[in-house]
Amino acid sequence: MKKMLGLLAIAVSLAAGPAWAGEEFCDDSGGGPDPPETTESGQDPGSGSCEVNLAYTLSMLDTLPSEIPRGIRDIGFSDTLLRRLRNPFNEVEIGWDIHEVTLGMDTSQPSEARMIEWSFRPSDKYGVERMLAISLRRKEGEVSVMLDWLQSPAPDWSYATPSRLEPVWLDHRSIVLGGADVINQSAYLKWVSDAVVVGVWTGEQLQEVRFPLPSASWKPVRLRNSLLLGAPTQSGTQVSIGWPDAFRHLWSKPVPAPMGLPDEPVAPPDPTVPELQ
Repeated sequence: MKKMLGLLAIAVSLAAGPAWAGEEFCDDSGGGPDPPETTESGQDPGSGSCEVNLAYTLSMLDTLPSEIPRGIRDIGFSDTLLRRLRNPFNEVEIGWDIHEVTLGMDTSQPSEARMIEWSFRPSDKYGVERMLAISLRRKEGEVSVMLDWLQSPAPDWSYATPSRLEPVWLDHRSIVLGGADVINQSAYLKWVSDAVVVGVWTGEQLQEVRFPLPSASWKPVRLRNSLLLGAPTQSGTQVSIGWPDAFRHLWSKPVPAPMGLPDEPVAPPDPTVPELQ
């Protein structure tokens, strides 16, 4: 039954927002001038006015799943964006807020919204990626943040589209938020030299989970925000998330993975070939 729900989650109607491979990330229009491209380290990287609204409604008219779901929000990590997101400890920190969550109407059954993917790729190898997948799950009246640390089966793989490939599960953690009413819940994502960190405030207590990276050469390449496949998502699910305002002003497309065999080292530049100026 859960597998069937995961497949049916492809046939969704998402809230108005950018389509697949769109030219923006935020749903709201924002306002005010663009901030300067560079800023001193120490600027608060917390959530601003960039809001993403997701909704899932199973339509009885959709007898066949569509190949590409609508409402996919992607952002790449340019050097400018990474500089903007650095906190006073020189860590890349992405503050995000769960503004409001409704995980369907049938509270007697579990419901889960898989909604965030954060992908990483090494700069010195081809064909390998790791991903942090984040879900909100309600079970027996309790809502938790579900964190899956995965080895992607192929470059640029995602839960956003149907695939016969399956990721390798490296680790799984969960953080209990409390009852079914989740409003204005603060959290953050961090990329440090050797790990990916998730922090969630539950009341006045901070709970933090850490997932190790293989080496310091691994860097973030894409953050995806959408209602994704492979989870038992109930019709009527709605999630509203606030992201840093830098996601609006410094948006760029993710860079596709370079071609190469898995674990193949990246060739060093040829010193006899002059660089283009």
